[in-house]
This record gives sequence, structure tokens and C-alpha cells, in this order.
Amino acid sequence: MRTMNAVFGVLLVLALCGVLRTTQSAAADGVTRIPKEEAKALLGRPNVVFLDARIDKAWKESSRQIKGAVRVDLFDLETQAANYGKDTTFIIY
Repeated sequence: MRTMNAVFGVLLVLALCGVLRTTQSAAADGVTRIPKEEAKALLGRPNVVFLDARIDKAWKESSRQIKGAVRVDLFDLETQAANYGKDTTFIIY
């Protein structure tokens, strides 16, 4: 009986991991990820806006900031993005 319970417990954990992984993948649907080289090539182009969405602590402590990037609140991206034209491409990091 203990063996059955242990097997069931392992299967339950594996099933939950699969559900969580699927949920994370689904959340990223519609978002295109690009390599940093491609992002660098877009710097300075019209209608391309780099949005720095790091939390305050990470932003303040970092010595790496993209010149010209707009500092935004991660939880208010949609509202802030509305300030730009519909043809604007956003690079969020």
C-alpha cells in the first residue's frame, strides 16, 4: 500500500509540473522573443521603443541601462504602451 501511495504521489507531482509548464507557455503566447543581437540592431529605429520593466531595486542597482529606453512599471505596461502609436514595436526587458 505504501508503494502505491508513493507512486501516486510521484505521478501527482509530475502531473502538476506538466500543468504549470503548460500554463507558463500559454502565458507567453503572442510574445516574440528575439536575440540580443537583433534587439541591438533595432536601437534608434523609428517606431521602436525599448521599455525597461525591471523592478525598482534591480533598475537602481544596475550599471547596465539601454540608452534611450523608457522606464516603465511592469504592472502598467498596457496603459503606458497606449501612449504610442499602433505601429510601434516594443522591446520589453
